[in-house]
Amino acid sequence: MQKPIIPERKIEHLSEVIKAMSHPLRYKIICLLGRGEMSMQNLVKAINTSHSNASQHLALLQDSGLVLMRRVASRVYFRIRDQRTLSLLAMSHHVLA
Repeated sequence: MQKPIIPERKIEHLSEVIKAMSHPLRYKIICLLGRGEMSMQNLVKAINTSHSNASQHLALLQDSGLVLMRRVASRVYFRIRDQRTLSLLAMSHHVLA
């Protein structure tokens, strides 16, 4: 029997990360953050949703390890954790669009 391309122990984790990216609003957030770090306030405006809804989606992206957060006084900023995430999105767009 051949070894799988991806080790079994990583398949579940990778599927959770891909699932986190698969929601249209989260996909849009990742694309926006691909341009650079953004404040929560600017993200809410850019994705045209409520602060609460944006927070829920950003929390899921953080939990999956795709997005990092930092606080400066009362402001919260988000950025992509690993720029290779953007390469994955670009490749998926190229292959599937």
